[in-house]
Amino acid sequence: MKATKVLAACALLALSVGVVAACGGKPLTDAPLEGETLADFSAGDPGEKVMFASDGWSNGGSFNTVWTAGNLSYADGALHLGITEEVKTTWMDGKEVQYSYTSGEARTTYYYGYGDYEVRMKPTDVKGTASTFFVCTGNYDKTPEGVENPWDEIDIEFLGKSPTRVQFNYFANGHGGHEHMYDLGFDASKEYHNYGFRWAEDYITWFVDGQPVYRVEKPSKGDFPQTAGRILMNYWCGNKDGEGWMGKFAGADGKTADYAWVKTSAAKQNPPMGDPYPDTPAPAPTPGETLDWSKVEAQELAFPSTEKYTVTPAADKKSAQVTYSGVTTDYSNIEMDIASLSAGKNAMALKLKNNGTAAVNVRINLVNAEKLAAGAQNSAVNTEATQDGAAVRTDLEWGGSYFDLSAGKEAECVVMFEGTADKLQLMIDSAIYGNTEAKSGDLTVSALKFANAGETPAPSVPEGDPVALTFNVEENAGYTVTAGEDNKSATLAYQGKGNTYKPVTAECAALAAGKNVFTLTIKNNKAEPVTVRVDVQGTTSVSTGEGSSTDCTNVSATCTGGSGLYTDTTWGGTKITLAAEEEVTLTIAFDATMAQGAVKNILIFVDSMGGDENDHDASVTVSGFLFTTKED
Repeated sequence: MKATKVLAACALLALSVGVVAACGGKPLTDAPLEGETLADFSAGDPGEKVMFASDGWSNGGSFNTVWTAGNLSYADGALHLGITEEVKTTWMDGKEVQYSYTSGEARTTYYYGYGDYEVRMKPTDVKGTASTFFVCTGNYDKTPEGVENPWDEIDIEFLGKSPTRVQFNYFANGHGGHEHMYDLGFDASKEYHNYGFRWAEDYITWFVDGQPVYRVEKPSKGDFPQTAGRILMNYWCGNKDGEGWMGKFAGADGKTADYAWVKTSAAKQNPPMGDPYPDTPAPAPTPGETLDWSKVEAQELAFPSTEKYTVTPAADKKSAQVTYSGVTTDYSNIEMDIASLSAGKNAMALKLKNNGTAAVNVRINLVNAEKLAAGAQNSAVNTEATQDGAAVRTDLEWGGSYFDLSAGKEAECVVMFEGTADKLQLMIDSAIYGNTEAKSGDLTVSALKFANAGETPAPSVPEGDPVALTFNVEENAGYTVTAGEDNKSATLAYQGKGNTYKPVTAECAALAAGKNVFTLTIKNNKAEPVTVRVDVQGTTSVSTGEGSSTDCTNVSATCTGGSGLYTDTTWGGTKITLAAEEEVTLTIAFDATMAQGAVKNILIFVDSMGGDENDHDASVTVSGFLFTTKED
């Protein structure tokens, strides 16, 4: 919510021209909301490519709070926005202003326009607060040509003083006065419910738990929201100016506004500064996707019934109906032996059909018996998975691949695995931590198949004669550099905190001129994992939006091993984590034609950019330095 003045009590019930409400008129017949999941907070922080925390500023007006990232947390399958009693000073209209509280706000990285929007949330009942979900833009957003956006906004707002009501609202070109209070018939602060709206060019319809409840038509005269903005969620307290609207705030009592997920059908649009995460070339297809599964023989299913699972096999035993009668958090499963079926294979496929009227979540574990017997935290050998060809989540820490099917949906599910898979486990609606929604618990399982997808091609490594690089380091940066013969290798030892962000530096302007690929080999000399970041540094630091900037020219990377490979085009650099004593070859594509300018240095950070306060004792040997040119 961006409002900066208190609304008169009478305005709260005002109806704009063209209003159609479910009460006092014809029932609304709008089709149900549609949309893909933008953020599922049960998996934790969706990452800055999806959302980020507002941090360090205030909206002013009736807001008695400064947004801080510390008021966002992820637990129990949800995002929690809190309010903290904390005096904070920030700049407003060219002067310092002091606030008594800090609170949480999450906003999307990209912009969204016409479409469906939906959130599953639980506001608080704390007097003097607002828990919100909305789309908004304003004059702080400018087009690439420097033109300011109008203030367009569509709101869903809960006032803690009356949690049995929800306020719908919109602003168009800065004009408000369209507030409508809707009686829910329940206390929204007691449990999660779904709320949303459909934003069309000529109308807005608001929904509660999937039902249309309030609609406004575009007036024949006057403005109507038309400019794409960010999706936001915030929880905040008001000052004296806001008491007439939201009541007097006397402390949050530890309560938080909670959000389970966000969905939208609206197309993602770049912010005014341009795409902060431009698309990189598509990776090679997962081998399991390219198999012709129609030529692979289906196997018989051998899942036994249990206390909580009822298995009804078909006559040919190649399909079965499976129903589950437990709760979403008991982690029970059914399993069958697959050792003979999976031997010599690395891909498994099966079909799942949801027979219920609610969604179903299925976790599939391909289990290694030795790991299971040894009590390993993760006994699964899953490496990646797809559902109808689209990648889905595989948990490499705790194990398993996750598949979600809406009511009546049938999908082909493919799981890639590595090593020996002795058992196939299905966990149907039993592994969803913190979930309170009704689930289907009714599946048909069929077309179980195993195949060998072959080896994934190794990344290509440029060839050529390594060049010499001389590494320098700032005094007291924590590094000891030992150069190898002819400076064609070096051992970089680091002792220091994980948040110093200190590198070693090698000048390379002449070597990089006219090139666009940098390659090096990295060897971890220690018995503990190490994270290395490599920056191909240009001459100029360039803003990348939302307070971020970078002088890095890195655009993408491949690696022959390691884990967690990531190239950050907002803050810069390419990261890779190496296991104990692992050696990899890292190939970085860079672009010296960007605004960052010609390449001048190579920067290497060794365990110094993790953001932690831990003491690190790391050592890597770098070698095989090579600058080459790759044609697009």
